[in-house]
Amino acid sequence: MVYDNEPTARMAEQRLNLEGIPCLVKSLGGGPGLWGTSYNLLHDLLVYERDLIRAREILKISLDDLGEKESVSQYECATPDHVINRRAITFMILVMVIFLVFILVTSIG
Repeated sequence: MVYDNEPTARMAEQRLNLEGIPCLVKSLGGGPGLWGTSYNLLHDLLVYERDLIRAREILKISLDDLGEKESVSQYECATPDHVINRRAITFMILVMVIFLVFILVTSIG
């Protein structure tokens, strides 16, 4: 079951844990070691196959909704642009360079 962000996936995980269903939340398309944070990336909630029907009932997820969401998310995770916007990376690098130049100029002068 794929969720749009980590907090939503963690809420579903807690709900299933309260019902005694073991589960695992996994970040898709990166993680904390890749971009520094993963809370806003897609997250997959994994359950054992034997618990899948009960988990869907508890989380009120229909089979059609689940299949549609998983097929879309697998396609989106295949592209690196979904993980982080290239313009955002360029902007962050530019800001860091300007900041370093400013520090260098003020320390020399």
